Amino acid sequence: MRTLHKFIIGATLSVALPASAFAQRQGAIELGAFGRVTKFADTLKLDTGLGLGGRAGIYAFKNWLLEMELSYADVDVNLPRSGDVSRDTLNKVSHALWAYRLTYNHPLSDRVKLLAGAGYAYDSYGRVRIVAPRGGGPQGLLGLRYIINDRLSARFEGTGTYVLPADDDAKPVARAAAFNLGAQAGLSLSFFTRDPKPRVQYDTVRVSQRDTVYVNRIDTVRIAGPAARPIVIGAINFAFNKSDISNEAKTILDIIAASLVEPTNSSRTITVTGNTDAIGSERYNETLGQARADQAKAYLVSKGVAESRVVARTQGEKDPVAPNTTDNGRATNRRVLVMLTN
Repeated sequence: MRTLHKFIIGATLSVALPASAFAQRQGAIELGAFGRVTKFADTLKLDTGLGLGGRAGIYAFKNWLLEMELSYADVDVNLPRSGDVSRDTLNKVSHALWAYRLTYNHPLSDRVKLLAGAGYAYDSYGRVRIVAPRGGGPQGLLGLRYIINDRLSARFEGTGTYVLPADDDAKPVARAAAFNLGAQAGLSLSFFTRDPKPRVQYDTVRVSQRDTVYVNRIDTVRIAGPAARPIVIGAINFAFNKSDISNEAKTILDIIAASLVEPTNSSRTITVTGNTDAIGSERYNETLGQARADQAKAYLVSKGVAESRVVARTQGEKDPVAPNTTDNGRATNRRVLVMLTN
């Protein structure tokens, strides 16, 4: 099979996966360019090569990027100089490297991901008789991705390629096995990184309603960004003149805590605000609202949310969402609201 045919097949496979295979939309399609340094095996008698390359890829699964790369360099052959300029120019050869790889993006923080990949690489030289014929073999990659914004990221990687000693295109002479090392750095652009919706989208997951009383409301917030995950927020309600958290409210806080301890949400902070109805003095209600907020914060902390990420405050009776003239309205106002801060 010729090199061009292999390249076309690899490109088709990497772009033609069905959209239904996506587990996330961040970086659904990625295009990039990079500079590359290649340290060739000593048996090839080549100097270290400097070149440029490009890549295209698609996220086949969550955090799994199927990609292909093509790089090109002009390399000097380690042959004695004859003094004849026209002859010595033959000591420079071109090197083209195709790589097809599945790369896993493991989040280390909001902006940094560890890259680990494996696949098949195939290379060729401009002067087969001086260096070696075409050949291919397994390639591994290890690197880091730094996310600049939801479109742009920088990649820094090292590669190792083992070229097998036999290949269908190994003519006119057999090619010896070789292990080439490489380092590359560049920028990548991501497309179709999020759903065609507003940057912050509130989706009601569950709302249990009793007359005009909204009890234990849950929403999710979608934060734009390549590493972001939906974050659950919500509200829990309290009995009259009480700050104890009910079992139903604990279920809601469990869901919120589980969302906040996700690795990609680890830098997000929240505010829990205690509210009351209008029965009692304003000062008393401020104290009661703070007690409710403190109870909610303590419960979230007990479920693994760092205390420094939660601010507890009170609004007392100052922020009603329903009339305080009815039982149902007052029940709605006896709540703690959990909101995203950043």
